[in-house]
Amino acid sequence: MVTDNESGEAIESELRTSSGTFLNKAQDEVVANVEARIAAWTFIAEENGEQIQILRYEHGQKYEPHYDFFIDNVNQEFGGHRLATVLMYLSDVKKGGEIFFPRSEAAESQPKGDDWSDCAKYGYAVKPRKGNALLFSSLHQLIL
Repeated sequence: MVTDNESGEAIESELRTSSGTFLNKAQDEVVANVEARIAAWTFIAEENGEQIQILRYEHGQKYEPHYDFFIDNVNQEFGGHRLATVLMYLSDVKKGGEIFFPRSEAAESQPKGDDWSDCAKYGYAVKPRKGNALLFSSLHQLIL
């Protein structure tokens, strides 16, 4: 499911073919601790964070390039734009699975071998590594 640009509702889309679920905010001690660590790392108060979303990608599944901000009025009124995104990797992947930034100025300077997906070769990419986390700004560059 992705957010519809017109209505702000969740709709099925071929852009994202993974399966997933959301965890309730502070639903247990583990989730509350993760949310607190994210807030401390990002300098964004816990109450301004979204629910943690767990995604699972099977072989061949994807999420096409997209923006992590909202253009619909519903989500802008509900919580506003997503200032930043934190990805936490729960497993290793032998090949593929990278997040890539096609417009990154650093794309050309990043060497890539045969263990990179074809998509990752067209931008700056980050490989999934179990236990790692990635923070990136969705609107403006964060200065931390």
